[in-house]
Formats: sequence, C-alpha cells, structure tokens
Amino acid sequence: MESGINNLKETIRRWTLILGVLQITVGCAIGFIPPSAVEWFRGIVMAHIEFTANGILMIVFGFLVNELRLSSVALKVWFVTLVIGTWANGTAGFIGAFIGASSRLMPTITEKFPPPVSGDNQYVTGMLLLCGVTIMVALLLTLYGLLNKLKGSE
Repeated sequence: MESGINNLKETIRRWTLILGVLQITVGCAIGFIPPSAVEWFRGIVMAHIEFTANGILMIVFGFLVNELRLSSVALKVWFVTLVIGTWANGTAGFIGAFIGASSRLMPTITEKFPPPVSGDNQYVTGMLLLCGVTIMVALLLTLYGLLNKLKGSE
C-alpha cells in the first residue's frame, strides 16, 4: 500500500512540475503576441502574467507533493483541481483578449483598461469562477495534507 501511494506521488509530482514549466512557457510565448493581433491587449497582459505566475505556483506545489499526507483519491483530486485552476486563470485573460471582453469579476482592470465589448462576458467570468473554486479546493487540500503529515509526525 505504501509503495502504491509513493508511486502515485512520484507520478503526480513529475506531472505537476512538467505542467508548471509548460505553463510558464505558454505564458512567455503569449507575451510575444502584439497588441494589434487582439481586440483587447490588456487580456493578453493578464494571460501572460497569470500563466507565468500560476506556472510558478504549480512548480512550488510539485515540490510539496511528498509532504502531503492525502489518500490516493484526495491526491488525484488535488492534482486535477490544481491543474484546472491554474490553467483557467490565464485562459480567462486569453479569451478576453481575443473576443475583446472582460468580466464583472475584474472591475478594476475593466475600469482602467476598458475592453471594446462592454458588459460581463459569460466565458471570461465562467473561467474566473472555475479558477477560483478549483484553486481553493487545491489550496485547502494542500493545507489539509500538510497538517495531516504534521499531525502524523507527532
């Protein structure tokens, strides 16, 4: 049983690191998109920043995998929610850039850099909501797994 969870942790750790580096690479590549190629350049800036920052988050969490004391099901849920949440964040900006729209969940950016299409875009808002929920699940599972390990070592 112990070797099974250790094998799963190793696989998840490796994929978390790979996907984190890939996400940073995607974020950097998005940074090369010129303003004239999109409807709302601020969305590209957002996507660039969010993909690179969330890629770093994934890499850091990849190094935490061995510190988590979670069941195999909880570990799989942790991985899936982390991947979905981190990728959804940058994707919201990427969608907004190409359709020229923002979200009610981004009032400051919309006020300072108004998109060509006004109002709340359901795709951008949906991606941000998906991001928020899944990242919170991953964060709470991370805290639980770390505290569970601490409790087990006492």
